[in-house]
Amino acid sequence: MINLVKKFFSPTIKDESSAFYLADKIIELQTRVEELEKENRELNDLILEIETSLKEQIDKIHPVIYNISDSNKGT
Repeated sequence: MINLVKKFFSPTIKDESSAFYLADKIIELQTRVEELEKENRELNDLILEIETSLKEQIDKIHPVIYNISDSNKGT
């Protein structure tokens, strides 16, 4: 039982005792969010470029025209 209490109240390995620990974590997370937002914008731009390119390629494709005539006219 004493070991359980000692384990429960023992200090953690992380340096959470620092007064600036939470501030450092917040700054780290804000930096990560900014990086992810930048990557997201870049990916959205690439997707729009691909979409535009595909639309242009589709517009260049002409439909096949078949010369089908009414074969019953001559009879």
